[in-house]
Amino acid sequence: MTRRRFQRGSIYKKGKRKKVWVARYFEDVIAPDGTLTRIRRSERLGTITEIPTRRQAEQILQDRLRLHNGSDYRPSSSCTLREYAENRWLPEVLPTVKHSTQKNYQYILRVHVYPALGDMQLRLINRDVVQGFISAKLRSGLSWRTSKGIRTALGTVMGAAEMAELIPSNPVRKTRFPRRGPTKPRAEIAPEKILELLEALPEPSGSLAWLLVLTGLRIGELLAVRWRNIDLEKKELRVTHSVYDGHFDVPKTPRSQRSVPLGPKAVEILTARKPAVSNPEALVFPNREGGAFDRHNLTNRQLKSTCKKLGLVGVNWHWLRHANATLLDAVGTPLGTVQALLGHSSSEITREVYLHSIPADARAAVEKVEDLLKRPKLTPVAVPWGNGSSLIQ
Repeated sequence: MTRRRFQRGSIYKKGKRKKVWVARYFEDVIAPDGTLTRIRRSERLGTITEIPTRRQAEQILQDRLRLHNGSDYRPSSSCTLREYAENRWLPEVLPTVKHSTQKNYQYILRVHVYPALGDMQLRLINRDVVQGFISAKLRSGLSWRTSKGIRTALGTVMGAAEMAELIPSNPVRKTRFPRRGPTKPRAEIAPEKILELLEALPEPSGSLAWLLVLTGLRIGELLAVRWRNIDLEKKELRVTHSVYDGHFDVPKTPRSQRSVPLGPKAVEILTARKPAVSNPEALVFPNREGGAFDRHNLTNRQLKSTCKKLGLVGVNWHWLRHANATLLDAVGTPLGTVQALLGHSSSEITREVYLHSIPADARAAVEKVEDLLKRPKLTPVAVPWGNGSSLIQ
């Protein structure tokens, strides 16, 4: 490659009705095969109305070339986002993350990122491009949470490209994301609502829901439980695996591999499901083929329809795990114990995300405060005591 040298570039006018200033200059880039090469780049600076004189246009061009003319300039990659993600990023990152995370990354890239940015070179993806992409996703009707997940995934890919020195900086970090607006109401975590749902669900969802509320397990952890993980005499369940889309893996975090005590109701449910001659490796909740149930199928076929009949909104399998945490807190369980039972890596997650107020408890607390304020003022009364006197209330 020719030695990089100081350059001034050139500008010219383009267009008939709406004329614009266009700049041309050379840029050193990294080719897809890893070699350095030089390309000629054309860039729109602005309209004649925005930039009235050639001198102003030349000044804007020199400002942009300052980076390229600097001694610390690093070439960017000319490969496209799709090429980098498919050939380098995904092969490196997928073996290091859980199966559910792999599926999520691949889905976001395939459905959302590639159609909009996949064929664009990494070096051309700047802040304005990313900001426009995110804004378009929000305008399309996607939820705030989904759009934020897309932004996070794109930022992870571009951050890896920055670390590989294919781009000078991660443009996603420079974008702004709007505040979260009103969210859909979730079903109240009240004991009577929980019991109503548990009694209405058909099998196997009924037993699954009971155990989720009583143990606080994640749905993937419960569907992966085998009979060797249960000791009915000691009334204990050991969490060793989780399942997602038929793929068995270790639980979410090291703290998630834990032993959970079983109460009488949980023991009763498991005893009723245990076959006379049980295979220790058999799943406690197998489908017809002996494999693990698909949580999405159970949701669509049983959980959603039951919640619709009962008028419950925002209920899913994870809501039952939140219910367990809330009920533990309501009976005065120490935060550290709740954290250990749920398998959380930090108490902040337990306290800030999983503990909700039971409406009846909240009302009782408010009424106790009012009673304290309304309590009549007590007047000191003097009564004789020995040779002197004492004041009592």
